[in-house]
Amino acid sequence: AALVALTAGSASAQFFVLYGRDTVVSRIDPIVSPGGIGMHAHEFMGAGNVNQNSDYDSLQKSTCSSVGRANGNPIIEDKSAYWHPTLYVKATNGSYIRVPTNGHQIYYINAGTGQMREPFEFPKGFRMTAGNAYIRAAQEHTPTNMDGITQWICHETPSWNEGTQGGFPTGVTSCSQYPYFNGAIEFPHCWNGKDFDLSSPYSHMAYPVGDIRNGACPDSHPIRLPHLFMENNYDLSSIVGEFEIDSFVLSNGDPTGFGFHADFFNGWQEGVLPNLLTGSSACSSHDVGDCSGVTFDSSMNWAQCTTTNQYPENLDGPLSALPGCNPITTVNPAPQCKPCAAGVVGGQCNAAAGSLTTSTSNAP
Repeated sequence: AALVALTAGSASAQFFVLYGRDTVVSRIDPIVSPGGIGMHAHEFMGAGNVNQNSDYDSLQKSTCSSVGRANGNPIIEDKSAYWHPTLYVKATNGSYIRVPTNGHQIYYINAGTGQMREPFEFPKGFRMTAGNAYIRAAQEHTPTNMDGITQWICHETPSWNEGTQGGFPTGVTSCSQYPYFNGAIEFPHCWNGKDFDLSSPYSHMAYPVGDIRNGACPDSHPIRLPHLFMENNYDLSSIVGEFEIDSFVLSNGDPTGFGFHADFFNGWQEGVLPNLLTGSSACSSHDVGDCSGVTFDSSMNWAQCTTTNQYPENLDGPLSALPGCNPITTVNPAPQCKPCAAGVVGGQCNAAAGSLTTSTSNAP
């Protein structure tokens, strides 16, 4: 669906697609919670050695990546880490189970207007987050907006079932057509030229004015970087009949879908992206495997590139509540909870402004 829209709506845009699988499911976040356990569970893809202490130099030491060309061979030049929250449903017995993923597509696009960074690539150590884990409703359009950046579609015949304004669709039971139940998000690409600041993790990036992909960068963030669009395919067909309809909830306690978010930690070898997005590299099918200037490990499949969860706990279910301290709430914005220890589910949310409390237990 996204590829068709890209081809039709941005015929002149230069872009390519990485395909892949998960490296690990873990309650870590090297951007927001570096060095320790994170607030909620994420599914990671990309660099096979990702952990809570990851930085550019450590990612470069990864021996594999779980993304690459469509035939399954990992890319060698990209050791970036990508991640998004896990998706759960309430099982018919009342417990929570994780919806497995069966693929990811990451689009790199030369999009928008304005001052292009030279060279047209992300700086070493660059990192960013798309979306906001605490929102529970459609967002208004502002220069740093998050309006329209999320998309949830159930691909099924005879027609698709798409959520309203970026939230979860209703009445979903099975999505048997590729790319199945698909959660997608647009990353910002307008940069203010400053480094990431943990105390203000969104301040260095903004979305274009108007069109979130093809608009002009605001004066506050005039430098244009490559645009990322991420699709994540969830395999509902493997759990058909095992869950309650309309019980989707993200690991951050979001039952609306609006709090879907994703993260990117740059691990590209310098000099590769400019050739792919502005140079003479030919990507005829837009599969990165058909691009020149990149190489692949033909000895393995990206699904073989996995790593160990540094904080072992049950993240798949069945669970009595969500992992960590993430009460399910539609309060907008949701309270910001401090991370809880590994193995805790349904723990107390210690928030800066008020708190929500649920029962506490240990994961089975």
